[in-house]
Amino acid sequence: MSKLAARTGALALVSTVVGGALLQLLLPVFGASPLAWGLWSMAIMPASLGAGVLTAIFVHWAIGRRMNQVANFVEDRVQGGDLHRLPRMGGDEIGRTADAVNKLFANMTSLRVDMIDQERELLATQEELTLKAELAEKSLALEARLKERAVLFEVLRASVRDRDMGELLEDLADELVPALGLREFALLLAEDVDGERRFIVRAARGFADPTAVLGRSIASGEGVAGEVAERRRPIHVPDVSADPAYLSFWGQAPREGSFTAIPIESGDQLIGLLAMTRSSSERLAGETVRFLRAIADQVAMAIGRARMLSELSQLATHDELTGLPNRRILLRQLEIEEARAERFDHAFSVLAFDIDHFKDLNDREGHPTGDAALRELGRVLSAEVRKVDTVARVGGEEFVVLLPKTTLLEAGAVAEKLRLAVAQAPIPGGKGQAGGCLTVSVGVAQSRLGEASAETWSRADEALYAAKRAGRNRVYLAEHQEARPFVAS
Repeated sequence: MSKLAARTGALALVSTVVGGALLQLLLPVFGASPLAWGLWSMAIMPASLGAGVLTAIFVHWAIGRRMNQVANFVEDRVQGGDLHRLPRMGGDEIGRTADAVNKLFANMTSLRVDMIDQERELLATQEELTLKAELAEKSLALEARLKERAVLFEVLRASVRDRDMGELLEDLADELVPALGLREFALLLAEDVDGERRFIVRAARGFADPTAVLGRSIASGEGVAGEVAERRRPIHVPDVSADPAYLSFWGQAPREGSFTAIPIESGDQLIGLLAMTRSSSERLAGETVRFLRAIADQVAMAIGRARMLSELSQLATHDELTGLPNRRILLRQLEIEEARAERFDHAFSVLAFDIDHFKDLNDREGHPTGDAALRELGRVLSAEVRKVDTVARVGGEEFVVLLPKTTLLEAGAVAEKLRLAVAQAPIPGGKGQAGGCLTVSVGVAQSRLGEASAETWSRADEALYAAKRAGRNRVYLAEHQEARPFVAS
């Protein structure tokens, strides 16, 4: 039996006893006999007990049992029990209470399900946002890497074009400045100046007056860029206004923003520097430094290739021993002068030189001395002619000088001057030659209207052989069908 039924039965028992006692007290008042009073007293106690028991049973069956079921249901649901429902308990207050409890817990269950669903959706949304953020970050990183690859590709493409060094450096500057977002930029090459290794600006961008920077140089250890040359590692200055070592490109750049210098290395040789500024003051991440070093490596390859092509071109068009133009260049210049002569109706002249007794010099002094004599002869001839003239070595000891806009007599005077200059020059091995000095024989020819330039050169050769047959160390002019000695006026 429930506590509620027991308490209700006890309350009914007490109420009956109290009521019976009050009635006994009132019986004498109404004139009841003592016998009746006694009988009433004997009957009141069993009736009270029966009334209490019946009341308790009724309350337990009608109220207590159902209330206990509701209470057990609530406790079970609060403790997370099975998701069952209370049965229908009628239409009275307890039944309505049971229905309300069912609705309450049904709503709570739905709310809990909704909360779980919302929590799952929230977690899914957070994961999606995290993935999107990671994807955006990776996309930015990928975009940066692609941009870096594009810059490296442009540098590589610039390096494979057949151009001279100056054009290459200008193209590299044009590619790097916008790609890297630079304010000022300078590319410096290592060169020997008066026996000192210096780094000279060969390309510049972003300056109000680039000519004020081009050609300027620094030594190793001078300024921030000089420190890079000395240590051979990149240096980044986030705020140049706070660094007294920053030279601000000899005052041509504002002292604000950041400055970065990168060494350009080819193998174990430092061949140059990249110097650049940005408007913002920021530190460079490791990835950026590695990217700049990769650019420097590509620039080094481009410079190396340009130098190799220049050397190959020099070998193809110039004499390796003397550095003078070779036969190929001479023939090209002869064709040019031939065309000019026909167009403008003026003559050009050709001087053919040959060293006298050169075989004797080689046999007596050896080939190294002979090579030194050839180099010195080339230097003397180049020093005594005009810039528009062409001095070429076309054979072992044979040289040719092309004189544009020069008549035969004028060319004879030039040949005589050159002959005397050679005889007076302290050329290696010259003292052992006949006459105590190295001498040359010269043949001179002037171009004729409608004559091929090769024919003019051939006539100069014939005049040369005439000079050698006449005793060497003299100048002969090719005139008409024969050659005659040049006589200074």
